[in-house]
Amino acid sequence: MQASADRGAIDRNAFVRLIDDHRPNWSLQQEFYLDPAIFALERELWFPRQWVIVAHASELPEKGRYIVRKLFDEEIIVVRFGDGEDDIAAYYNVCTHRGSRICTKDGRGRLLVCPYHAWSFRLTGELQTRQDLPEDVDPETLGLQKVPTRAFGGLVLCGLDPAGLPDIEPVASGLTGLLREHGVDNARIVARKSYPTMANWKLVLENFLECYHCRPAHPEYFRVNGHVKVTAMRDEGQAAAWQEEVEAWHSVIGDAEFNKGVWEPGGLDTMPFAMHRKPIGSGRSTLSDDGGPVSRLMGGRTGYDGGESGFRIGRLSFLSAPNDYLTMFQMIPRSAGETDVILTWLVDKDADANVETDKVSWMWDVTTVQDKIITEDNATGIASRAYRPGPYTPLESQTAFFIETYLSQMRTLVTGERSEAKSDWEAPLQLFASPKAACAAPRH
Repeated sequence: MQASADRGAIDRNAFVRLIDDHRPNWSLQQEFYLDPAIFALERELWFPRQWVIVAHASELPEKGRYIVRKLFDEEIIVVRFGDGEDDIAAYYNVCTHRGSRICTKDGRGRLLVCPYHAWSFRLTGELQTRQDLPEDVDPETLGLQKVPTRAFGGLVLCGLDPAGLPDIEPVASGLTGLLREHGVDNARIVARKSYPTMANWKLVLENFLECYHCRPAHPEYFRVNGHVKVTAMRDEGQAAAWQEEVEAWHSVIGDAEFNKGVWEPGGLDTMPFAMHRKPIGSGRSTLSDDGGPVSRLMGGRTGYDGGESGFRIGRLSFLSAPNDYLTMFQMIPRSAGETDVILTWLVDKDADANVETDKVSWMWDVTTVQDKIITEDNATGIASRAYRPGPYTPLESQTAFFIETYLSQMRTLVTGERSEAKSDWEAPLQLFASPKAACAAPRH
């Protein structure tokens, strides 16, 4: 498939034919992972329709605080303009005078001031500087360009396309209470790491959504997590053993806690989200090297129940929540061949100031380092002339469903024709079996 001389232009008819040639429950053809023209089309049509986590509310603790973040390939300013939970807004980091960047780093102030000509803007986006304007220019038309923003449960989400973004209110209604129960709104950040991965974003997500690779690739994760008995292998004896462990855990925590969970697979007009809780296994209190506590209990808990909750929030943001810390995952496409994976670790805001961050981050740091290696190896192999699509196994059902969903949505966005994602293995209960990508996007 060839891109024209125009940046991002693509033969859309050829792209649709490529989609129609796809064999269900098989991996994608090479072009989907390598072609910059396809990435440009995704950047034009698919990325702007995705809500993603851009920050935790603790990064904006008081009025006047602002942070500079990347939202796909755009730079934005996220600012707290008031004292309420929803008093957070985001703007493109572009001055409406002559287009300069306004903020180069995080900060605090009464106004957002452009360093080029000192034009200033209120925290609510309106232009403050007015004395130098020509008489025929309406200052009300020169406010900062807003970015759709929604804050709930301690999380701040943004998206690019106001007209194309799905309604986020069902997600806020469905997850806010659950996020608070897990202490997300009462947390503080103790560590953040970036794992730049030289692979297409779809390969990163495909890997994140399955645990078939956990046995050979993640010895630490495989040792710690009991669900690998059913998500990393097909063994009737191991599956029966895991079912017994789940039932024993259920008998301890009770029906009310066990049956908590939400599931919305989502579509172009519906934002996907989910939460599911499961036992870690083997009598472990939390996701740590030795299974012992690593920080203060979160969410008002009075004791460890040995469980982990997985949250899926949109298609590119996830949370893992054992009893005493949180891990937030952000998957950020950078180019056709590069994806930034950012992990943020949080603990209760009143936790010991000397909490050992290495113990808190251990599980997901060691796992994500390994994921980076195997995903980059995957990308290298796909670039070979010998690559051909291969079949997904039943242990990769969520990955297969993601690919079918992606293709269906891209076809609709290009042609305007509605179609349904189809997968022989689509089954919500199966999706809840594994947690890495957080329940609706399971994996480790």
